[in-house]
Amino acid sequence: MARAGINKALVQRARDALLARCDHPSIEAVRVELGNTGSKSTILRYLQELQAAEPYPPPVSLDDELQTIISSLAQRLAADAQASVAADRARLQRQQAAYEQQRAIDQARFEQLQLAHDALATERREAQQRENALQQQVQQLEGARQRLLAGELHGAQLLEERAQYIQSLETKHNQAREALAHYRQQHLTQREQEVQRYDQQMQQTQLELRNTHEQLRAKQEEVAQLYRELERLTQAQQTCMRENRQQARALEQGELLIRQQKQDNQALDADRQAQAVELSIVREKARRYMKDHREDLRTLRAQAKLISHLRDMLVVANTPPFTEGQPK
Repeated sequence: MARAGINKALVQRARDALLARCDHPSIEAVRVELGNTGSKSTILRYLQELQAAEPYPPPVSLDDELQTIISSLAQRLAADAQASVAADRARLQRQQAAYEQQRAIDQARFEQLQLAHDALATERREAQQRENALQQQVQQLEGARQRLLAGELHGAQLLEERAQYIQSLETKHNQAREALAHYRQQHLTQREQEVQRYDQQMQQTQLELRNTHEQLRAKQEEVAQLYRELERLTQAQQTCMRENRQQARALEQGELLIRQQKQDNQALDADRQAQAVELSIVREKARRYMKDHREDLRTLRAQAKLISHLRDMLVVANTPPFTEGQPK
């Protein structure tokens, strides 16, 4: 059974073209002239019918020869166009597969960048929270430092007042000592003056001596009390000095902690700046990816239009020409 499109008119046209070129119209030659289509038995049957109908080879006109050549060229062009379209289609499929693979890679990279961006945002929020906590600690330490400074000032004032009190006690002690020495000198002078009147004024002198001894004991007790008070104040002063030294050490530790917190704040600021730079880089990469993606889409649309145009050309090329005697 003959294939679709192979008929006696086509075989006759191929035979006439071979005869016009002075070639023998064999079965193989006719089949090649027809574009390697049709079965050999069908071509042989048509050749026998044509040979029986025309015992002598008919003269071939120039128009028929040109038409045959043009038809052959058209068939060859259609075959070449079909092969080119198939190659372009395969190449386009490979490019499309490569684009799909690159798109999947870019999508995965974009998701990774999105995850990195979310992680950076979380770290930035945590750093902001740590910074707020450190600022609160700095404020608390500043309040503690102010309280320590106020306590130190109060302690200094208290020490100054106690020093003034000790100075006044020392002044009173010196005055009492001078009074006692003056009194002793006066008593010795009076005793030397009264030696001559010792016998007559013995009782009066003894009475005065007793009074003097009582006054001396009172003065000695007062001096002892002053010494005890002085020792107590000295101990209190030493206690205050130890407290002041402890407060000074605590103040130095607070200042050291404040400096450490300032350094931590500077490090956090540097981290935030680095994170901001990295975030801007990620955004720029995402922007370039979107731009490349849009360009790829435009390229794909253009290639789709080209494929559609090639398909239309292929359909036109594969449409068999109308021949006389062939049904429309």
